[in-house]
Amino acid sequence: MIGLKNFIFQKIKNYNFQILKIKETNLDFLNWLKKQSLKEINENEKFISLLQKIEKNELANFIFILRSLDFRLWEFKNNWQYKNQKGFYGLLERTKELFLKNYRNIDFQTFKKIISPKEKIGLAKLRYQIFKEALNFLKSYDNDFNNYFEENKKPLNFCLKLCKLRKFKDYYKNFYFLKPNQLLYYELILAKNLTKKYENELSELTVFADYKLPQLFLNFNLIVPSKIYFQKIKKRKIIKSKSLFEIELRMATIILGEEISQKIKIPSYKLDTILWSIANKIKMKIPEPLVKTIYY
Repeated sequence: MIGLKNFIFQKIKNYNFQILKIKETNLDFLNWLKKQSLKEINENEKFISLLQKIEKNELANFIFILRSLDFRLWEFKNNWQYKNQKGFYGLLERTKELFLKNYRNIDFQTFKKIISPKEKIGLAKLRYQIFKEALNFLKSYDNDFNNYFEENKKPLNFCLKLCKLRKFKDYYKNFYFLKPNQLLYYELILAKNLTKKYENELSELTVFADYKLPQLFLNFNLIVPSKIYFQKIKKRKIIKSKSLFEIELRMATIILGEEISQKIKIPSYKLDTILWSIANKIKMKIPEPLVKTIYY
């Protein structure tokens, strides 16, 4: 049976880029990157430590809901500064508060107060709708995401069957990215302490193409858009979701991620954590590409 990575690459390997160019990674960059492996370990330890107070029987549901709610965190950054955390980890802390309530029957006003107190009402409503869709999905699996995982342990099945949910329909025509799908698979295995057991399955994952990895590659001159599109990013203009530019940025990120992974012999899912950590810690001249999407 075809693996997830082959499935994704057979769709994009012959694509002719129109808006941007991919440059080959140089030796200095690769050697520098090899020394960053500790960042991957640190990020994983932080993620796991923040999950410690989640009840074991709710852990899979928590990871699923967390991944469902994770999108457009750049738009109201102060909303995710919570309990000494920020960004994704701020969302994680807010989601903990949600699980302390009767989260399966929570109304919008309570949801907004916990998750989105500093977001605009429209974005908060969208987040709530996606949350409710995730809860309805769980009902098909006796309200336990572990049951979904047990039925779909292979990454390809796990990721594609999630496409029933609009939050996880992360593809366009024949081009598949599956960023939230793959990340959910990885985070679930990480939380369950199954990384060694599922080493072969995890090797089927690509990097998770969102804002931060394209930003890093743009700053290291590995992705080079044509001038008009480069200026669009520099001026922090919104890139239309599923536009040709967004599609090419994400495809280029996955292709570069795989090239780097093979050259430094670090699996793509581990490389992603390293790159994400670097991108969130160093100052970069070129800002992150901004897209109003529910996939990242």
